[in-house]
Amino acid sequence: MLKRAYDGLVAYSSHPAAPWLLFFLTFVESSVSPLPPIPLLIPMCIARPDRAWFYAGVCSLGAVLGGYLGYAIGALLYDSVGSWLISIYGLQDKAAELISTSQDFWFWVLVTKGLTPIPFKIVTIMSGFLHFDLWKFTIGMVISRVTFFAMIAVALRYYGDDIRIFIEKHLPMTALALVVVIVGGFFILPMVL
Repeated sequence: MLKRAYDGLVAYSSHPAAPWLLFFLTFVESSVSPLPPIPLLIPMCIARPDRAWFYAGVCSLGAVLGGYLGYAIGALLYDSVGSWLISIYGLQDKAAELISTSQDFWFWVLVTKGLTPIPFKIVTIMSGFLHFDLWKFTIGMVISRVTFFAMIAVALRYYGDDIRIFIEKHLPMTALALVVVIVGGFFILPMVL
């Protein structure tokens, strides 16, 4: 079943609509969804390593635009949607503390969290909730998300065949590692924020 899912993702990665789905997944991951774009990005880059930079650009654009939606949720809808999303991750107690202490270091929180698999939407929503400077928010998002997706593109562009062979040879272990990283990001977030 896992092999069928992987083969389906690789086959779908050549579909003309795949970049749009990749954009959508990245957009909603930066604002409301817990599903990261990595499970689609990796097969797409493996299937078409010549387009790895394009796919990284699609993800970067989706992440930045989705980040603005996350910011708007935090700034305008925190009492309803924002607090509900923050409570899912167990950060409601830290929110009040962050308001009084974060302005001096929030840019670095934004940049460092954007370079990790920790759910980025939490940082974008909290940025809006904290009314963090929009220009600094934009710069931090661009630096972190472009760098994050570019690192993935570089690895898959130049080592795609080796990575593909490793993934296909160790598919259950690779899938488990991906799940651990994604789920682990949710548990690590309250400890590092």
